[in-house]
Amino acid sequence: MILLTLSALCLTDVWAAVLVLEERPQGQRAEGYLSVLRDPSGRLDFDQVRERSFTPLAGQVGFGFTRDAIWLKLDVHENAGAVKPDNGHWWLEVALPSLDDLRLYVPDADGHYQMTRSGNHQPFTERPLAHRLFLFPLKLPGPGTYSLYLRVSTGDSLAVPVRLWGSQSLRERIANENLWLGISYGIILGMLIYNTFLWSVLRDSLYGFYVITCLTSLMVILELNGHAYQYLWPTNLWLADYQHVLLPALHFIALSWWTRRFLDTLRQAPVFDLALRTIMLAALGMIALAIAGQYSLGNQLAFWVGATMTLLIFVATLRVLWRGYRPARLFLLAQFAPLTGALVTLARALGIAPDALWAEHAFQTGVSLEMMLFSLALAQRIELLRQEKQQAQQRAETDPLTGLFNRDGLLRRVNDLRDRQTPYALMVVDLDHFKPVNDQLGHEAGDAVLIAVAERLRALVRAEGDSVARIGGDEFVLILRGITQEADAGVVAAKLLKSLASTIPTPAGEARIGASIGMALAPTDGQQLSRLLQPELFIKKGESRLTN
Repeated sequence: MILLTLSALCLTDVWAAVLVLEERPQGQRAEGYLSVLRDPSGRLDFDQVRERSFTPLAGQVGFGFTRDAIWLKLDVHENAGAVKPDNGHWWLEVALPSLDDLRLYVPDADGHYQMTRSGNHQPFTERPLAHRLFLFPLKLPGPGTYSLYLRVSTGDSLAVPVRLWGSQSLRERIANENLWLGISYGIILGMLIYNTFLWSVLRDSLYGFYVITCLTSLMVILELNGHAYQYLWPTNLWLADYQHVLLPALHFIALSWWTRRFLDTLRQAPVFDLALRTIMLAALGMIALAIAGQYSLGNQLAFWVGATMTLLIFVATLRVLWRGYRPARLFLLAQFAPLTGALVTLARALGIAPDALWAEHAFQTGVSLEMMLFSLALAQRIELLRQEKQQAQQRAETDPLTGLFNRDGLLRRVNDLRDRQTPYALMVVDLDHFKPVNDQLGHEAGDAVLIAVAERLRALVRAEGDSVARIGGDEFVLILRGITQEADAGVVAAKLLKSLASTIPTPAGEARIGASIGMALAPTDGQQLSRLLQPELFIKKGESRLTN
């Protein structure tokens, strides 16, 4: 009991300590030096507050969702000569840009207190310093110890991260911070512009969903950092207040829609698809609450909707990945980026991670990486779809037994050569004595003969430009690109007849077949496949009808 009492006294001494103002590169955090007074009615004036007792605070200054007005007291001490005239004065920073109303009371030389007001319920132009965060000048009367009072109220989750700065260190901090923020914004903008261009060229709706998701993600980051109010609507107090509900709601809708389309959850994971649709309805409910003036309720709903959506997307991605959908790997990796950033930001707030700019802005860096990985996943998905389409087209244009073109594949090849105005010779090869092979040796032997013929035809044509097709049971077609003389085609035909004259081994024994070959020249004899395959064309060119 005695130890507990002594510990409490020691802690009280720490809490009651005075913050000695010093010029430090990272500023001075006020945690451990603050005392608090809660005003549930929100009606206490400054004189009444000064007469009340404050309760010392330790650690982070967070109060969650509350309607109370929070009064904070901070005792600071300025040493003689601590601030030179050319260095200006001290600054008090509240690093949470979503707070509605802040009032700082600072003593003057006469012992009276001067009040400076800021917050999202004030036009941005009325801030003491045009900055995304709340910065108050501390014009102290001179060396000595002073009590500062800060009143904060908001409809959002209430936290008051207070830091004291010297003028020089604050300027350096803002410059470095702007560079870091510019890089993060630049990455997201780059992804946005690049994929917008692809959307306009490819006309693929999936790019459109990505672009909208990227845009809403950028808007949320701007809102969280305070830049949306600073640059987009600095005089619109309604948007300054309700942006914390409206922008996340729009992002929840866009991200859920993008996830559904990218992962094809309607087909791959229908239960999760229904859950994500519910998330979208809840986000619409957030917008309705904002329009109805229920800001606090909408803000609390945003927390639960966001947490639920994150979990749903994670599990849905695992489900689709388990089913073998390769682009889901990058999609899953992308979700770890903002989560890791949020954990680093939390670790910094708890004093585990270093108090550095990269740790402070780790979450938005994670969001930037998420958008990059989403873009890579989208590119991989598009490539996979292209390959699947190409493979489907190949299957539709390929003879399953021999692997040669079928009639559809032959038609596409002829049309391509016609469009390119490329001359070619077309040979029709009819197998002789093939029916007896089927009748005497069986269909398995017949299939072996057809496969062997296909291999011999492939061996006779050039690897590049020429084509071989099977358009009937025992009917094959060769396209010899660039051949314009019948005599040249005849040389190939003679080699072909010689090749087919040799016996063909089959499971039922050796088979011997022959072939009849007809020729046509394009574009001399025609350009349409139907015309080039006309029997009378070969009869007319009787000298081209070769038989072994």
